[in-house]
Amino acid sequence: MQTGIDMREDLTKRYSSFFESYRLARPVTFARDVYLSGKLRELSSFVVWELMHRLRLFSSKSYLDFTEDKPLPLEPEDSAEYSDLNDRVNQTFTKLGLQVKSCNENWKMVYLRPGGGMIGCRYPDDNELFESNDQGAVNFIHSFHEPIKAIFVSSRQVIFVCVKGGVYRRLPNGSPFVRVMDFASPDSFFRHNNGITEMPDGTLVIGEYGNVWDHSGWKDLAYLYSSSDDGMNWKPSDFLIQQGTNKHVHVVKYISLLKKLFVADGDNYKRLWMADARDVADWPDTKWIFANRFHIQMGGYTSIVETDNRLFFGTDYQGGTNFIVESKNGETFTKKVVPDPYRQSPIDNMVLRKAGGKTEIWANLPYCTAASKCLLMVTKDGGQTWNRVIEYDRKHHIVWLISSSTDVSDSFYFSIENVATKNRKVFKVGDNQ
Repeated sequence: MQTGIDMREDLTKRYSSFFESYRLARPVTFARDVYLSGKLRELSSFVVWELMHRLRLFSSKSYLDFTEDKPLPLEPEDSAEYSDLNDRVNQTFTKLGLQVKSCNENWKMVYLRPGGGMIGCRYPDDNELFESNDQGAVNFIHSFHEPIKAIFVSSRQVIFVCVKGGVYRRLPNGSPFVRVMDFASPDSFFRHNNGITEMPDGTLVIGEYGNVWDHSGWKDLAYLYSSSDDGMNWKPSDFLIQQGTNKHVHVVKYISLLKKLFVADGDNYKRLWMADARDVADWPDTKWIFANRFHIQMGGYTSIVETDNRLFFGTDYQGGTNFIVESKNGETFTKKVVPDPYRQSPIDNMVLRKAGGKTEIWANLPYCTAASKCLLMVTKDGGQTWNRVIEYDRKHHIVWLISSSTDVSDSFYFSIENVATKNRKVFKVGDNQ
């Protein structure tokens, strides 16, 4: 069935003006596209939340509590090649009691090793894998045929590198990389920092992520994969597809607090699934329960982190109302609305940082409309208050949290890129020495 419109483009991007003003120039076409893309549930939730926000039906306690500290605003002309921006970034983090260092390497993404050092890939040759020690020495490891999409290191120090279409594996003895898994689509991958996890018994689980339009609908790519032999062999599960998930997997995460595996799917249902850690061994016959029966109860998160006593979830409602959601037991959830002008950006990624005896949560909201802003923010008190750190417009700048780690590290990495000049700078954040 031909729609006359390229359905591969995200609905919120195609009708971005509607999500800014809630006025439609082509209501019939919009209704047709909502129906064809299966977005009616999501749109209904968007409308309810928007009305509750505009009519002030959310209580004041239902919103994130931002501190009075002002964020660093990135101006259109700001580029990391000028020391002025570097100085302003340094001043911003110093006020937070942190130290930020500009990196010599243009890292695209990095994986921080528990004992120190890291592995990662760099721009412009992001198909090449490197290793860096604590002294900053960088050594070449391997060159892949495709750009690297994600990196993971297991507790047994087995390295996994994901490219579009598949996963490569290398043992800690330095043996060559071997391709050990193919995804259902050559365009699929798993999401860095969110798409792979390890269970206490060493079992690895991967969630497939892809956006492939197949004739009249999205191709079903929401496969889960499990390995019980250090990633040499993988068993697929189409459980999510059988349950109606029509697109992909956002997050797979083992939660030690609850001894459960959490899976967040996308795109139309946006559900959150849980399985007891002991049941994962029965893959693919694992027993799953879902945390949200209806879309408006929220699910399909794009980021999940675990602190000492609770979980934090970041929603994926681009153009709608987004929330930080907390839970202590995986059964009851407390949601907080992200205030304007950042409300319409999904919480794409979150990372943890050790700070003495406390844990910081860093969250990035990297998408915006013409009437909203993007934000890098942090909480140092378990979500009671949030500091706005860097405010930016996606038309002019792209900010990413680029580091991942199994254990909570005392540092993390982020990047700032000027969209016009393509100039990009990577920063390492740690304790103020």
